[in-house]
Amino acid sequence: MSIVPVDQGMITEVKKFATHDGPGIRTTVFLKGCPLRCRWCSNPETIAPHAQLYFLPKRCKSYGGCVDACPEKAVSMDTVAKVDRNKCTLCMKCIPECPNGAFRQIGEIISLPDVMREIEKDIPFYGKDGGVTLSGGEPLYQPGFTLEIFRKSKDLGITTVLDTSGCASPDIVREVMGFTDMVLLDIKHMDPELHRQGTGVDNRLILENAGLMASMTAVRISLPLIPGYNDSEKNLSETAKFALSLGVDHIDINPLHSLGTDKYTCLGLTSPYETIGALEKQDVLKARDIVKGHGLKVTVGRMM
Repeated sequence: MSIVPVDQGMITEVKKFATHDGPGIRTTVFLKGCPLRCRWCSNPETIAPHAQLYFLPKRCKSYGGCVDACPEKAVSMDTVAKVDRNKCTLCMKCIPECPNGAFRQIGEIISLPDVMREIEKDIPFYGKDGGVTLSGGEPLYQPGFTLEIFRKSKDLGITTVLDTSGCASPDIVREVMGFTDMVLLDIKHMDPELHRQGTGVDNRLILENAGLMASMTAVRISLPLIPGYNDSEKNLSETAKFALSLGVDHIDINPLHSLGTDKYTCLGLTSPYETIGALEKQDVLKARDIVKGHGLKVTVGRMM
């Protein structure tokens, strides 16, 4: 199988001067679309592969132009506007009617030349370590676009980092790895069934791809630490042993946070964080020490 190159893709953001998405100063492109449905996802706006309507109620001043503009009568007005997501067809006609920017479109099609122009603007700041990172969502969900960005970046001498769940066809992984300098790989759980319960898919393909990635390029593992889900000593030890089996020497532990709460509200979704619970500092330190006990370098939070 060969990836079919594409000259455009769906993104949510091009983040400049990123310092947590790989070595040095980086330009991080967030691609839209993900095959996983992680219960704790902090970037819900990147899951769906299509554009979405984002409504920020704090910006609404009840002007009412959005109500008149909606052909499906999906927008109504109380003290602030309300969107009936079942009626909304994503025509986006409400957006220009709000002078305060309460409505936004999340997700835009960007051409390959345009995204490369954004990346090339930052070349003076990359130094010897910086470069471009593709994140998401899941960059491998748009393999043709991901491959072309990395291919053109390498032609320019720009280092490439793939921030991924590893959930993709091994053929896709193999081809993209040929243009990838480093992988930041999420390992969410070592048990296939518990992985399925937390993300919607089991982890067999992900673990297979982890081995493939590690055989082709540098890999650094990221462990999202979720209370009551993957923070047991058994799972942490198994994750550490798996990392060592790949030749990986560094794990980033990323404790659950609730910074994505407002994103769920703005997308008309229910935030999951109240039902998951919170981590205490001692829980994070215990997890760190368990992983370190296996001889691995450990960072709490992703710091390069």
